[in-house]
Amino acid sequence: MPEGPAHVVTGVELDARGEVRRVRWYLADGSEVGLAAGAAPRPLSGESVVDTLEVVDKLLEAEPVVPLFPGRGAGATPQLVKVHVQADGTERIEVDPSLPGRTLRDLPRL
Repeated sequence: MPEGPAHVVTGVELDARGEVRRVRWYLADGSEVGLAAGAAPRPLSGESVVDTLEVVDKLLEAEPVVPLFPGRGAGATPQLVKVHVQADGTERIEVDPSLPGRTLRDLPRL
């Protein structure tokens, strides 16, 4: 998991096609993200709602973004949000599909 600060996603807004359009997130101590086991890591900033374009920008700058799923139990595999480029060139965000677990659509709605 991240050693420095990480953005923690706590909720999403979906568009008409079911794709993530906006996220609610905050900046947290990355060393706490992997230890959270369902508890929210200590915030370094207040929560804000941003378009996915801002999330993509942070990911392209190699800043870690992690979802905080409600009820995540101890021992759950921490997931990272990744940029996925579609065949038409559009960029979308989703958790790493190579890891078992939930998707961003499982987060609370804004």
